[in-house]
Amino acid sequence: MLVSAALIVRDEERVLEDCLASIEHVVDEIVLVDTGSRDRSREIAAEHGARVIDHAWSGDFAEARNVSLDAARGDWILYIDADERLVGARREAVCALLEGAPEIAFRMLLKPDSHSTPYREHRLWRNDPRIRFVGRIHEKVTPAIAALSRAERRPVGDCDLLLEHTGYEGDQTHKHQRNLPLLRAQLEQEPDNLFNRHHLARVLDGLGEHDEALAVLTGASELARRRPRDPLGALAFTDLVRARRARGEDVSELLAEARGLYPQNKLLWWVQSAVLISQRSYEQALELLERLVAVDLATLPDEGAGYDGRIFGEFAQEARGVCLFALGRYGEAAEAYEQALREDPHNTVYRARLALARGREQREPAHGAERVDGSERVPERDRE
Repeated sequence: MLVSAALIVRDEERVLEDCLASIEHVVDEIVLVDTGSRDRSREIAAEHGARVIDHAWSGDFAEARNVSLDAARGDWILYIDADERLVGARREAVCALLEGAPEIAFRMLLKPDSHSTPYREHRLWRNDPRIRFVGRIHEKVTPAIAALSRAERRPVGDCDLLLEHTGYEGDQTHKHQRNLPLLRAQLEQEPDNLFNRHHLARVLDGLGEHDEALAVLTGASELARRRPRDPLGALAFTDLVRARRARGEDVSELLAEARGLYPQNKLLWWVQSAVLISQRSYEQALELLERLVAVDLATLPDEGAGYDGRIFGEFAQEARGVCLFALGRYGEAAEAYEQALREDPHNTVYRARLALARGREQREPAHGAERVDGSERVPERDRE
């Protein structure tokens, strides 16, 4: 066997069919660990030829995942979740990638939701007992891969195999309630884990615990200051800026600090452009927005970050339209709204703003900056 797909499930009948259909003709076997499903997950797995292993849930994701690795018989492991799909992969291409490969592992492309740009994750590695997951939640296999890479003097490569994740769509309350105690327990063991701190803040915020979420973000940003090279700090700073801004606080100094620590983080460009627009600093905001629309999206996975792709397209063009209209550049504003409409053709706000800009272009010559009226509200889409 060349490739074993390894996954764990519990009550995933809504998404499991698509997941298994995307891999069954690419891998040699599917090892599925069921941690207590009460729906049709086990039946769906059997219909797709998966080997189903029952394992009682102990509140530890790493433990369950390692059960699947222990059972896998392929030379390589494809790590995938039930709410993910392998997109556009052909068996022949996978064989060509892996047969005779010197690499110990490959980082694949992962698209975390329908709007996001993909980033790279370790999802394909040699079946070796020294590679096992650690961590109750946000379980990690990268330390083991890195250690084996050094020991065997084999590289970790990048490939263009793509996974699309669908699990962040819709109401996340159930997941938040499940993850909250796991995150608290894991942070007792790893208090300096920035990713888990950031996730804890988002879970708390999603459950309505906004004050505690703000306190967690404040602590995470303090940790990030001590580790300025850790790109995960940008997530903590960005959410802290948003939280304080939502409370009506002045975030200028905090945002300036974040931009200084992470000058190439595109999400911070977007957040700052929104703040500048709210301050009617349209020229400065427009400069950042022009940089966003000029970003080569193909280079983003190599930066290690995933972004809401709309900040490079639809949202950026709408914000450009606001700035250009306020600066009296009505024709250019109309063109920006046309670009936004191409991304979201049914958006009636974009259509109304386009009509307003075209009408103003025909009636009035450009005459410098003016206040944006009620139909040209400042966009508040400073989201990731």
